Amino acid sequence: MNRMVCDFTSGAASSSWLTDGAWPFRVEPRLDPKPWGSRGLEQFGFPLPSGIPIGEALITAGDARACGGTGVETHLGALVAADPVGIVGRRGLSVTANRPVFPLLVKLIDAAENLSIQVHPDDIAASTVGKLGKTEAWHILAAAPDAVLYLGLRTDVSIADLAARCDRGGETAGLLRQIPAVPGTTLLIPAGTVHALGAGVLVYEVQQPSDLTYRLDDWGRVDAAGRPRELHIDLGLSVIDAESRPEMISPVALGPGSTRRLLAACRYFALEQLTLGAGEEETLELAAPESAQVLTCLTGEVVVTANDAAVSLAAGETVVIPAVSHSARVCSIVPALLLRTWVPDLDTEIVRAARMARATEVAIVALAGGLPDLDGVVAANRFSSAGATRF
Repeated sequence: MNRMVCDFTSGAASSSWLTDGAWPFRVEPRLDPKPWGSRGLEQFGFPLPSGIPIGEALITAGDARACGGTGVETHLGALVAADPVGIVGRRGLSVTANRPVFPLLVKLIDAAENLSIQVHPDDIAASTVGKLGKTEAWHILAAAPDAVLYLGLRTDVSIADLAARCDRGGETAGLLRQIPAVPGTTLLIPAGTVHALGAGVLVYEVQQPSDLTYRLDDWGRVDAAGRPRELHIDLGLSVIDAESRPEMISPVALGPGSTRRLLAACRYFALEQLTLGAGEEETLELAAPESAQVLTCLTGEVVVTANDAAVSLAAGETVVIPAVSHSARVCSIVPALLLRTWVPDLDTEIVRAARMARATEVAIVALAGGLPDLDGVVAANRFSSAGATRF
């Protein structure tokens, strides 16, 4: 991969780093070894340390390394702390309750084994411990033929039924809906949903920047010393939304030939797939004022330009376009597939864009999964359009 060579500095980001033409900038993920991980990230261009099963690549964690145009390297968290508005934007800060943290936690997760059956609190429940909630979306990159996702309680199962089987060696899995893991599909998992990634699934995940996970069942696993991982059954049961049952989202095409496809959208993040051929005719303009944008290249190679600075991006690489840049241009060098995420203006960047592409209201609302985030925006847009026609 064509990675920039950087001199590492561990100190806080300086103002010169922020203004010396370093936009946009690459980020190098933190790679987390996990007993349930494997080597699957290599197929998407991620160089892995030899002989270690990697479960997660945390692409936009606070300690992800950010490399500027001068070759100076710092941490993403330090950049945000030095200039929250410039990096994440006012819209980005609005979803972190003005905490100076990057609002979009992007990961690739390689689950060679079943992950724990778990649930995340919403913002209200998480605020009692001074943290943010955790709504997330999964885009399935690869899956074994028989792999499944565990998503929400079955309709005939109560929270009391679940409580009776927690911490019993995976017995809770039989109480959850099982959905085939199909590469190329997307789900939005609202906070409060009981869920787990099944064995043999590799996903791109974007989530709120929160580490609050309440494990209900870990399949009876123990570590080398025979100790089970900590569970959080009482806390988990207290935040479950028993009615949350996510379904696959049908993408909304925004451009001719499905060059741009909206995969999911809610107040916390939007997720879009970009498919580009080769050459200047395959150039896309990406605008997201008041929010940072994150572009991850899965295949191919592109050049990302913003504020007269250009960064080449190959498979396995990610670029952050700070909010201060307002917009960027992406041009493919060879055919490429990318995923883009940002904190959207739901009216102008989601609903109106989808309506212009002649998407149905049902399809637009479905982008938010089970969340009501787009319902009111779609209704208001419908009224506004009717008024404009009438007068």
